[in-house]
Amino acid sequence: MDIQKRSKAYKHRESRFNVLFPKRVKKSIETIQSIKKLSNKTNYVYHSKQIYEGLSLIINELNSVFTTFGLDNNQDISEQNIYSEINDIKRELTELKIKMQHNEWR
Repeated sequence: MDIQKRSKAYKHRESRFNVLFPKRVKKSIETIQSIKKLSNKTNYVYHSKQIYEGLSLIINELNSVFTTFGLDNNQDISEQNIYSEINDIKRELTELKIKMQHNEWR
């Protein structure tokens, strides 16, 4: 009976994740798209330094999410393709952060 309870609890936690995760990803993407709309200089005035600082915060937070989900270690990833894609994204984010830091000091 204990196994059934654990199984039910496991399934419940899994189903909660499966409901919440896509919603939160969608919300995050919509928020990023909304940030992108702020680039319209006809409607907004901003300084590059503000953009670099804000995007650096986003990059740091995304890297933190990768780490929190244990995606820094390929032993936790069963499909090499997914691991490769995640590493490509992380590399691109790091490169973007470096470029932003270099531009910030110009």
